[in-house]
Amino acid sequence: MFIIDTLLPIFVSTVLPVFLVAGAGFALSSWMSIDSRSLGRLLFYLATPSLVFRSLYQMDIDFVALQHLALVASTVTLSAGLLGWLFSVDQERRQRAAITLTSAVSNNGNMGIPICFFAFGQAGLALGSIYYVVSSFLSNTVGVVVASAGQTPVRDALKVSLRVPVLYAAALGLLLNWTGTEIPLSLFRALDLLANAAIPGMLLLLGIQLRSVPLLQGQAVILRSVAVRLLVAPVVAWQLCTWLGIGGVERNVLILQAAMPTAVMAAVLATEYEAAPQLVAAVIFLSTAISMVTLSVVLWLLL
Repeated sequence: MFIIDTLLPIFVSTVLPVFLVAGAGFALSSWMSIDSRSLGRLLFYLATPSLVFRSLYQMDIDFVALQHLALVASTVTLSAGLLGWLFSVDQERRQRAAITLTSAVSNNGNMGIPICFFAFGQAGLALGSIYYVVSSFLSNTVGVVVASAGQTPVRDALKVSLRVPVLYAAALGLLLNWTGTEIPLSLFRALDLLANAAIPGMLLLLGIQLRSVPLLQGQAVILRSVAVRLLVAPVVAWQLCTWLGIGGVERNVLILQAAMPTAVMAAVLATEYEAAPQLVAAVIFLSTAISMVTLSVVLWLLL
């Protein structure tokens, strides 16, 4: 009765829509060949930056809250990576790098932003977008260093991260919001159209990407990373919010984003730097599947 009366309504209204759209992408890519790389580039360079810009341009910004978001998001990401590294002490170097990566890199974009929006409306969308910007920056800097097992200099990783357009979209949105500058209506409407395409596009791409992820490889070590990603990370976020006195929607979004499964970005990095990509793919698949339950529980606790 508990599941039917409490968890099921939350799952149906908030989590299920995300997996239905992702499932549509998964099914379509099973039926026909889809160029996920081109779709990803459209989202990466146009739709997602437009969504982040619009959210920050329009939101009522509390700069103390922004500092909290940046602090908690970066601390959760780095703490989860450190725990993954500690929990994989018995693994060889490449596998240890893979577990560290999958523990730290969470799906705050494709899944996090839509679920924050469904759960908490426009405020959740804006706050979730800021969390995504921070985690994306860390994934493209620290994540590159980890995936390469320390062989890539931090300076080179930082150069890669500075090519990410969402960072500049966020900075510009915050700047124009802070100065009260209005952009021309025609330009805003164009950005608004692109922003509206971001969430469905993210979810479709998630399904398409999961279609190419192999099934479990039978390595028990993946459960350690899944546990860190889905269970420990949100507890860390909750504890940080308690220490910093963060409450309301801001607290809820931080904990919810921290509870997201491993992002497909981890597989991209693992493949690029040969950091046990099959192991990483297995963690992505399993953590995404289990998150249907864990995210429903987290939302029930928050709501």
